[in-house]
Amino acid sequence: MSFELLDVISFLSFTFILYFLSVLSKRLGEVLGLKKYYYLYYLGMALILSGSAVIVPQLNIENPLLLGYIFFSLGLTCGLIASVKYWGWLLKELFKG
Repeated sequence: MSFELLDVISFLSFTFILYFLSVLSKRLGEVLGLKKYYYLYYLGMALILSGSAVIVPQLNIENPLLLGYIFFSLGLTCGLIASVKYWGWLLKELFKG
C-alpha cells in the first residue's frame, strides 16, 4: 500500500471527525444561542478534501504532498478554531473544579 493512499484514507477519516463535530456543535450552538461557528467545520472539511484530491498521484502537480499537507493543516486549524469556540468551556470547567 502506498503512502499516498494512507494519506488519503487518514484525510477522509479526519473529514468524518470534523463532520461529526459539526453536527454536535450545531446543536449545541442552537441551544446556547451561539453564532454559527460550525461553518468553520465545513470550511475545514472542504480544505481537507481538497488536500486529499491534490495528493492523488495521477495529477501533474509539482510537490503534491506538500500542497496536500498545507490544505490538511489549514482544514484542521479551521476545525480547531470552531472547536475552541464551541467546546472551550469544557476546559475551563475542568481546570476550575
